Amino acid sequence: MENKTHNQKELTMFQKTHVKWLKQQVRNLQDEKRSQNPRPRIEQEIFAADMELTDYQKKLRENGYKV
Repeated sequence: MENKTHNQKELTMFQKTHVKWLKQQVRNLQDEKRSQNPRPRIEQEIFAADMELTDYQKKLRENGYKV
């Protein structure tokens, strides 16, 4: 089995910041879900935000980046 951690590229500052922002979006929505008065479609928003994060990280990994 090939060692995939070898020769992985480091994320650029933009990529790091974007991953951090996407993770924060998911956390913010999860916090809202636990609040007194969450939006009616909060579950769908959490799902969409999580999928966006997952897809972005997957694409980075597929392009050889260490996420």
